[in-house]
Amino acid sequence: MFQEYDNAFAKYRKGLKTISLPIVCWDFHNIKNLELLSFDTIQKDWNEKISFLKAVNNDQKDIIVTDKNFKIIFATKSILAMSGYHPEEIIGKSPKVFQGILTSEITKANIRKAITNKLPFKEVIVNYKKDGSTYLCEIEAIPKFNKEGEFLNYIAFERIAS
Repeated sequence: MFQEYDNAFAKYRKGLKTISLPIVCWDFHNIKNLELLSFDTIQKDWNEKISFLKAVNNDQKDIIVTDKNFKIIFATKSILAMSGYHPEEIIGKSPKVFQGILTSEITKANIRKAITNKLPFKEVIVNYKKDGSTYLCEIEAIPKFNKEGEFLNYIAFERIAS
């Protein structure tokens, strides 16, 4: 039965005017490269660019980018290790998804004030993982503007606070 299928497929392939090429490298599947391309697309209109590879590799920080409505549009895959959330689960949600009852109201007010005024901020906050456990998260966030001064995004560099 399989021999008949193989023969039929071979006959079909002979009739095609295409040439099959072998895959010699899986580099196109490298997550960092895909993240880098996505991140570069987001920051193309920013007046000041950020080195994605330096932030992720050297500084060992996770990156979350929100749009002007403060909905998450980008998160590094490594956010999973810190929060238990896959990036796909938090895209389109507010960063408030990480907050809970133990999250300081004072810290949240400081962050809200900075966001309202489109200012950078650095805070340590109690965040919640997907499983409900807590962790201290150091967040350094920077508003991003285009060359005309129009607000585009907030970018947050996050890591577990020591």
